[in-house]
Amino acid sequence: MLIRKIKQVLLQNRGLNSKSSQQEFFNPTSPEKIDLKSVGINPKSVMMAIKRIREAKANQELVYIYGDYDADGICSTAILWETLHRLKVKVMPYIAPRHDPVRGLSVAGLKRFPPRSLVITVDNGITGFAAAEYAQKTGLDLIITDHHQPKESLPPAVAVLHSTQLAGAGVAWFLARELGGGGVLDLAAIGTVADMVPLLGANRSLVKFGLEQLRQTNRPGIKTLLALAKIDISGLTPHQISFSLAPRLNAIGRLADSLDALRLLCTQDSSRAQTLAETLTLINQQRQDKTLSMWQHARSQVDLSQKIIFAASKSYHEGLVGLVAGRLAEEFHRPAFVVAIGPKHIKGSCRSLKAFNAIEAIRQLGDLVLERGGHPLAAGFTASPANLPAIRAKLEQAAARLTEADFRPEAAYEAELPLDQVKWDLFKQLARFEPFGFGNPQPQFLANKVKLISFYPVGQAAKHLKLKLPGFDAIAFGQGQLAAKLTPGQPADIIYSIEQNTWNSHKSLELKIKEIKF
Repeated sequence: MLIRKIKQVLLQNRGLNSKSSQQEFFNPTSPEKIDLKSVGINPKSVMMAIKRIREAKANQELVYIYGDYDADGICSTAILWETLHRLKVKVMPYIAPRHDPVRGLSVAGLKRFPPRSLVITVDNGITGFAAAEYAQKTGLDLIITDHHQPKESLPPAVAVLHSTQLAGAGVAWFLARELGGGGVLDLAAIGTVADMVPLLGANRSLVKFGLEQLRQTNRPGIKTLLALAKIDISGLTPHQISFSLAPRLNAIGRLADSLDALRLLCTQDSSRAQTLAETLTLINQQRQDKTLSMWQHARSQVDLSQKIIFAASKSYHEGLVGLVAGRLAEEFHRPAFVVAIGPKHIKGSCRSLKAFNAIEAIRQLGDLVLERGGHPLAAGFTASPANLPAIRAKLEQAAARLTEADFRPEAAYEAELPLDQVKWDLFKQLARFEPFGFGNPQPQFLANKVKLISFYPVGQAAKHLKLKLPGFDAIAFGQGQLAAKLTPGQPADIIYSIEQNTWNSHKSLELKIKEIKF
């Protein structure tokens, strides 16, 4: 009875109320069998794209894959580059550098290509009207594949493959599938998880089946990068992709040349993979250090009397503003804008709440910004430094309608579950909800008045807290400081998830504690 009740609560929280949606959730359709229309992609546009690609192959034309520098964009680029290369199409990747004033498809980017080339965008281009019109005038053929929010109309192109239901890597993968490509589902899984699209429907299928490929991958770059991160690839999870693999792919695009991340994904040379993986690992450490410094400065500017957080500085690195905005939004439960001020341009990034549509608010800035793009929960812009005060004022005006209720965090747990009810049968049912990720988080439970039998700090700088609870061992990551505040034997309310621990072939259940309230 308890297992059935918890299962129903979890399904309802994920919007899975019908028997058919629940059946699909627990038994996802293979991505190979998913209909294009069901994911919002126009089959006619796909056929037009395929026709033009085949013409390029027949005529020995050079095809350029125009990608983006985040993990989703890099994986999208790799998906189509590998697919076309395998199909004997002459193909080259192109990823615009982060310091370009316009992110994604731009006139400056297209000027790098010779006339009469075929350019295929991935994870960008849906709002690139100026660049698309330039392509028309100069004889460049353009195929756009993207998943970002479009404007009222679509840019002129040979074909536009667009869906807001998928990540950029998902859209690219469906084109690759229709072209007859194979072996790139692992890359679609990485891009889908990294871009934090809900892991439901087609995205769940891409990740579930893609993870199976990824855990058995022969890609030396991915294997080496995960080995350096001390992650066992055979048990790789979406959480490890989000917090270990994707940040390493993202870091080099934020601080250096994202083509090295693309090279790491595609290389078959183990020696080169080792060199590239070490480079990405080093740059990721630099990224972590810079992000911490920026976050500490931005946090000092937080004014909770305002309905948005707005932090701007000449010291901020434009490649890290999104990470800092994300941390601020998570901590203070407010839309957070973080802006890097450069000599000629400012670049801002927002991480938002459900009650505040970030991309719509940025679009309302009109001519105050030069370029904008993103989603309701994550968006960005480029503008002139002179417009910064006006931009801030308009964004604060847009947020004026928000109420205190909008700032309240969502419930941190999904159901109350006393520890004496945590058993293997329940864990096996929870495992059916995997893979966990955005839109399908790992279930968290509340247990009241739990006796803290013993505890002690562990890890580097005693950062984490190891606990002994009635019937279970537990770990509370990032909460080592609580050891000085707790008393052995005292009761506390805990919010936790249930994990499987394996040691010397012995399996046991342990708890991962998110919050301790005492």
